[in-house]
Amino acid sequence: MVCTGNICRSPAMHYLAQREWGEAAEVSSAGIYAENGMDVPSPMRLAASHHDLTIPPHSPTQLDRVLLAQANLVLVATSQHARWIENEWGEPLSHSFGIKEAAELAHRTPPPAGATPQERLINMASTLDTARRLDSAPLRSLDDPWSRDQDTYDRVMNEIADDIAVLTGWARLGVHP
Repeated sequence: MVCTGNICRSPAMHYLAQREWGEAAEVSSAGIYAENGMDVPSPMRLAASHHDLTIPPHSPTQLDRVLLAQANLVLVATSQHARWIENEWGEPLSHSFGIKEAAELAHRTPPPAGATPQERLINMASTLDTARRLDSAPLRSLDDPWSRDQDTYDRVMNEIADDIAVLTGWARLGVHP
């Protein structure tokens, strides 16, 4: 999960996906310009609490080539993050998607193959990439709520929750009935 400073959007994506995907996934997050020494701001924590999500103490991580290579799936908050990854990697990554883009693609393609949640998660990126090649979806951005009002944090968290719910249901990853 990728955003700019790794203090608002990507930690919310990270901890929500980890909760929803359970043991099927090892989820992490990073920022293209990690805000070292900072933690998730209280308005983001409050927005997460409306989804029964408690974000633990969080130390921002700088995104790099190693993290990109280790990931089976990369979800970014904005097109700026996608461009940063493309520049860092030297080409677009077939396993990198905007979170909104991935949710839109999931609405129009059959779920990933696999007998277990882990297998479906591993196959998620290739299934989404095939769908993107057939009929691309726009990479719409999540607004950056940093230093904005609580309503903005709440709206962004709601968008994250909606997109994670779509991906969770589509790939049958949920640990919650």
